[in-house]
Amino acid sequence: MMQYKGHDISYTFHKQPLKPVIIMLHGLLASSYSFRKLIPLLQTNFQILTIDIPPFGESSKNAHCLFCYEEMVDAIHHLMKEQSIKQAIFVGHSMGGQISLRFAYKYPDNVKHLYLLAPCSFMRQPPPFSNIVYQVPFSPFVLRELLKRKGVYQMLRHSIYHDYLITDDMLEHYKKPFLDKTIYPCLVKVLHDHQGDLSEEALLNISIPTSIVWGRKDEIVPCHIGYELIRYLPNATLTTFDHTGHLLPEEIPNEIAKLIGST
Repeated sequence: MMQYKGHDISYTFHKQPLKPVIIMLHGLLASSYSFRKLIPLLQTNFQILTIDIPPFGESSKNAHCLFCYEEMVDAIHHLMKEQSIKQAIFVGHSMGGQISLRFAYKYPDNVKHLYLLAPCSFMRQPPPFSNIVYQVPFSPFVLRELLKRKGVYQMLRHSIYHDYLITDDMLEHYKKPFLDKTIYPCLVKVLHDHQGDLSEEALLNISIPTSIVWGRKDEIVPCHIGYELIRYLPNATLTTFDHTGHLLPEEIPNEIAKLIGST
């Protein structure tokens, strides 16, 4: 656990002396748990650092702290310095992909390669009504009810192409954060603090080798965004997979591991 500006940030570092370091960043409403299938496939040849992005996983749920991308980028940089990591390979899924891009834009010398798994891209700042929502006292309750009605199983079905991949163990882990009432004010704050994704101009300045992976059946962040993204990243390639949805680390861990091991 690392303390940083009022947050307790949970991380796990699977050390392998002298091996390259991979930093894994999960998506919205997920945690490092989503990489559990991928980690064993890479652990022999890499050191792997997974981070629970606040307020998810085992990290603190403090609604008074900032949850913007910029804060998380600086927190990761701080952790790298604490662990004496000069350069790392970043594997970022969805929201974690956008954070990885922002990290590469701000600290390019600390990034060796980007692996972006259906990264959030081209989303602008939240509409003005988000400020109103943030100030309404019962907003966390409304958000809790909306998520409760949707249900974790239905959210997973929307994120994964093949239903058979959804196990009881997955349901328990993805459901766990929503049983803690303290997360709902944090989620409202996440909406309020959202900065919008990197601009096209900023993306053009990221020359780090980048491998983008997308599922063609992604209903959360559609695959066509990947084709748009490679227009702006000067050193990027795009690999797509049939019969694959949004939750790529859960769906195609072997394919992702092969891609990372081959570059």
